[in-house]
Amino acid sequence: MKITKNERSGNTATLQIELDYSEFIKAREDALLEASRQINMPGFRPGKAPKAMIEKTVDPKYVEERAAQHLISDAYPQIIKEAGIDPVDYPSIDLLALEPDKPFRFQLKVEIYPEVKLGRIKGLSVEKKPTAVSDDDVIKVLGNLQNRFARSVEITDRGIAEGDNVDCEIAADVEGVEVKRWPRKLQHLPIGAGLISPDFDRKITGMKIGETKEFKLSFKPDHFVAEVAGKEVSFKVTVEKIHGHELLPLDDEFAKAVSRYGTLSELKEEIKRSLELEKKEEAEADIKNRLIEEVLKGAKLEVPGALVNYEIDLMIDELKGSLAQSNLTIESYLKGIKKSEDEMRVELANPATQRAKGKIVLKKISEIEGLTVTPQDIDQEIRLMAQGADKPEEEYKGELGEGGLHYIKDYLLRKKALDYLVEHAEIKQS
Repeated sequence: MKITKNERSGNTATLQIELDYSEFIKAREDALLEASRQINMPGFRPGKAPKAMIEKTVDPKYVEERAAQHLISDAYPQIIKEAGIDPVDYPSIDLLALEPDKPFRFQLKVEIYPEVKLGRIKGLSVEKKPTAVSDDDVIKVLGNLQNRFARSVEITDRGIAEGDNVDCEIAADVEGVEVKRWPRKLQHLPIGAGLISPDFDRKITGMKIGETKEFKLSFKPDHFVAEVAGKEVSFKVTVEKIHGHELLPLDDEFAKAVSRYGTLSELKEEIKRSLELEKKEEAEADIKNRLIEEVLKGAKLEVPGALVNYEIDLMIDELKGSLAQSNLTIESYLKGIKKSEDEMRVELANPATQRAKGKIVLKKISEIEGLTVTPQDIDQEIRLMAQGADKPEEEYKGELGEGGLHYIKDYLLRKKALDYLVEHAEIKQS
């Protein structure tokens, strides 16, 4: 193999390569054998028909293209190693020359990691968020637990208040045309959640059982219910039931009901420990984010478009995972916010660029500081990932492939670079 051209323009590398024609001949034989296994020749088992018969049956151009693809794919790892480049995307390929007994020549164009000029990475000063947990913090958690485990009780001696759930009969129309979005009977409508609209909740607040009220509301043009968006709606609401919440008293029995602890004091201590751990993790994550921001201020680099697109894809996948936990799809989410996926990708471009920049500078820091990842580091990470996926470690490792192992190595290097920044930073307590 011979690299006859190795040029770089911005974040794009252009390479021209020559391979001995004998290598192409071997790749062509392999491609022909591959094709023979996919063709049914009468009287022959797949892959056993004579070569001459196969050659007459298969399009020679197809065989040459497959041979070239396989040959370039097999040579690619060695090409990028000898060229000294670090690709961030798949290359585009142009065949330059394919003639008998002459070198097989082709050209690769590929986006690569950018040149990075770092500013100061040691002695960066950041302030650490406070991690102390107050009694009010603990009380707030206890209050949330009270609300979560509150008993539903029917209210008869007062009107609707925020936080109640209401059974009501509702009629809604726009200039006499019925709004089909809301059925005539609504059960357990949460007041204060604004499921119809915050104004609707305010209008029926104070109404009592059996009371009927008529009113009109104007909806904004971007309201998620298309039937009423930008229109005035006439409502007629009759209250049938009001469901309130009865809080359990904060005592030892409450602690037993909502946790594994036997006393309220023990529950409070556990809540405090959990909050302290949560605040500590948040503070450490905030320090790392601020340090990356400080490094980026002094860094000069141009982010390859492929890396930005990759980060956008990751952010969309993260959103899909978050939505799935609420049994929602990305399609329903986009419909609700009235945007296409292309519009969302445009909005994500800036934060994705920042994320990509952060990863690039961490990669650069790991290089200039000589940070390394050991096989033991990788095995430990795979072990944790396998546990998270609830799979045997060897099975999970086998599914990763070279691409997955490369991703883990890059991730661990960035993690070590972040730890390096923290170790060499001036952390101030706020």
